[in-house]
Amino acid sequence: MSQPSYVIGHQQPDTDTIISAIAYARLKQAQGEDAAPARAGAINPETQFVLDRWEVEKPALLEDAAGERLALVDHNEHSQTVSGAREAEITDIVDHHRIGDVETSSPIFFRNEPVGSTATILTRLYDEAGVEIDAQTAGLLLSGLLSDTVVLRSPTTTDTDRTVAERLADIADVDYETYGKELLQQKSKLGEKEPREMVLGDFKEFEFGSHDVGIGQIETVEPDAVLTQRDAVLEAMDEVVAERGYAVLVLLVTDLLEEESTALVAGDHAETVEAGLDVSLTDREAFLPGVMSRKKQVVPPLEDAFQ
Repeated sequence: MSQPSYVIGHQQPDTDTIISAIAYARLKQAQGEDAAPARAGAINPETQFVLDRWEVEKPALLEDAAGERLALVDHNEHSQTVSGAREAEITDIVDHHRIGDVETSSPIFFRNEPVGSTATILTRLYDEAGVEIDAQTAGLLLSGLLSDTVVLRSPTTTDTDRTVAERLADIADVDYETYGKELLQQKSKLGEKEPREMVLGDFKEFEFGSHDVGIGQIETVEPDAVLTQRDAVLEAMDEVVAERGYAVLVLLVTDLLEEESTALVAGDHAETVEAGLDVSLTDREAFLPGVMSRKKQVVPPLEDAFQ
């Protein structure tokens, strides 16, 4: 009997990451594989809301994946993988981000599509496998899709996402706009989080040439809850830069209602950020009208600027 595999997302899991792990593990199980969902980090308030809403247990925390068999979802860069992934066997990858640096010794199943969420791809994989999507799984997939596309408002949203969202909402028997607004409210539950928690809550690390760059994002309907603490947040960002040796750290505070972001910047390469994003920083801050997507509107120009 083959070794069981874990389906797991990146180190700072968001809703799309967690539900993708659950949904892909379910698909594998339906196809006769021994697979279990796992997570590489803590569950955020929005994701906990989703799990409670659809009555699903959170995946087990996998702290060290060395020697394990892994299916990666919602990422494919080693800077974002679970600890020990370099010493694990990667069996397959399902993702909607840029293709990164995960290498394998043998060919694997690798599905990467330019859509708004990994949940969208997984819905198609269920269809291709001829596996029925039940109401609970549809609710999970819809949650990941709506979360990652900001209820189909993000510039990453495609016609495929819209079609899939309507279908999943029908199966789950919910109105996706109404349900989506509930998710937006959950995104804003910053609560009593410390500045460092805010910075690292939805955070990804990238290798741009010879530079390590951190990019965090806080999506909220109440940006002032963060920006009124900007000095403390910037101090926390400086600490993270010093600890991890980043060339720069960018934190996007994204206003989901106004569809715009404010960028806070720490590190020695602020001028590269200015060039990449075509902005001028004032007191380490810049306004980014129309910017909602880290993946589509921030990562590509910064990568080009650092090359």
